[in-house]
Amino acid sequence: MTASRRRVELLELAEAVLEREGLAGFGVGSLARAAGVKPPSLYKHFDGLPDLEAALISRGFAAFARDIADATEALPADAGPRDRVAAFARTYRSHALAHPQLYRMMTGGPLDRDRLDDGAEGSAMADLLALFGEDETDYATARAAWAWAHGLVVLEIADRFPPGADLDASWDVLIDTMTARAAGARS
Repeated sequence: MTASRRRVELLELAEAVLEREGLAGFGVGSLARAAGVKPPSLYKHFDGLPDLEAALISRGFAAFARDIADATEALPADAGPRDRVAAFARTYRSHALAHPQLYRMMTGGPLDRDRLDDGAEGSAMADLLALFGEDETDYATARAAWAWAHGLVVLEIADRFPPGADLDASWDVLIDTMTARAAGARS
């Protein structure tokens, strides 16, 4: 078994441990226990916790990018701006809710971009940038849409909305508002 294959296996296990233990309980020690190894053996594959976290974040961005691309590709050829914005918003929400601890790791603190896999963050933004006709140097609308979606989902993960709150209606406001921007980008 190659070291790179073992690293991938450890990352798969690390993601499961992260989701089970939460951010507070996650670390090299919890991964080592789950892998049935002593913590020092993990240093063959990771340069420490920051490297492990960066690898998980890169993996999370890649999975998110695939989910968004799949949702976009599943749209009919004649899909309009609202369908495209809705695909982004609904996929963003479902992805974050399916992986809440990884999502929190990806978005909950400073991001050491130098440690990420090349293109990891950009791939996660690619479809959203295209939706609004923006690029990685100028993306005010995409940034606002991402931040709005992030705010809604992080509050949902934290269970901060009052009981019975119609969260779908809040997401529809995001979709309707951003649809006008996406329609303007395509004109």
